[in-house]
Amino acid sequence: MKNFITLIRKITKLVIEIMFSIFDYRFDILILDSKPYSGSNSYAFYRYLKEIYPEIKVKLLREEKNPLKRIYFYKVSRYIITTHGVSCLIKRRNQKIIQFWHGIPLKAMNLMDKTEKNKKLGLKLWKNFDYIISPSQFYNTLLNACVGTSGDKYVVTGFPRTDYLFKKGKLNNIIDVKDKKVILFIPTFKKGYFGRDFNEGFERNNNIFGINTFDIRKFENFLKQNNLLLIAKLHPNEEMFYKKIYQKANLENFIFLSSDILFKNDIDLYEILPGSDLLITDYSSIYFDYLLLNKPIIFVNNDIEIYEKTRGFLLYPYDFWTPGPKVKTQEELQNEIIRNLKEDNYKDQRNLIKKIVFKFFDGNSCERIYNTIFKKQGDKDELDSKEKF
Repeated sequence: MKNFITLIRKITKLVIEIMFSIFDYRFDILILDSKPYSGSNSYAFYRYLKEIYPEIKVKLLREEKNPLKRIYFYKVSRYIITTHGVSCLIKRRNQKIIQFWHGIPLKAMNLMDKTEKNKKLGLKLWKNFDYIISPSQFYNTLLNACVGTSGDKYVVTGFPRTDYLFKKGKLNNIIDVKDKKVILFIPTFKKGYFGRDFNEGFERNNNIFGINTFDIRKFENFLKQNNLLLIAKLHPNEEMFYKKIYQKANLENFIFLSSDILFKNDIDLYEILPGSDLLITDYSSIYFDYLLLNKPIIFVNNDIEIYEKTRGFLLYPYDFWTPGPKVKTQEELQNEIIRNLKEDNYKDQRNLIKKIVFKFFDGNSCERIYNTIFKKQGDKDELDSKEKF
């Protein structure tokens, strides 16, 4: 039965290939943006191309439920850019698929993930990529432990979304900050992951931090007394579960930032990071990128024992790779917020980690990606910056 299914897949792929061989490439680049406005590398690069190289034919595809339409767009694009997986059935001869991915992993994934049940599928998907965008050689080694692909596919340029961190932020475009210090809470997901019927740590039903015996009114008073504004942005996988709870919290100094607001204003999450003064997270990879801002980070790790047993980490020791205070209670959280806004005791540790995980410390990642991949000299299949196909 297994051999029969494999044969059917091969025949299907051949039929699709023959059918589309009569089509010329309609688009130079197809950009898949499955998680828009939550730190999207794809969308950041799309904006760059539209601004700097408007003559290039680019198609942005966010959601297309019709599988035939999806396959059509895949097959008529010379390059495909994604931050997630792409089916092996879609690749056309001479077509290039580029993986931007969506962050430097602290937590285990695919081959290294204790909870991943379909590791072979992951291996197949990653073999399909021609280029993998990377911020450093360290990242190449770390990611490849999880995906097991060829090392020569990695291109060290930096992530497109980090270019936003070197520009003027847009936080004030959507929120009236006034004279308040701004604290961002951006955690990873602990529920809502496709195909998993369990939680990777504490839930956020009682409070958004997942801290036991948390008093939200007391926390609101703390924020008011210290002239602080806390903005919480949950992972897209979790937002659907908690959006209704926290949008109706009716708190003055606590704002739940939904993807809807970012979408409405055409502002990516990374475009508001420069307007913050401090980041609170748990195990989200966003803190690695936040190192480029050289601002304090606090880690809520009250469920770390559970998280280690279920998902697990790639990097140990945990305290070394997380350059900031660790808190488990509401009192510890409030104390560390005040302390870290007044004195920065983790600056040297943050700088050390930053130099390990990043090669470049500027806002030119998109330019390097274009020049390295799409403007390669001597390859007739690559884009030229001034010529169309």
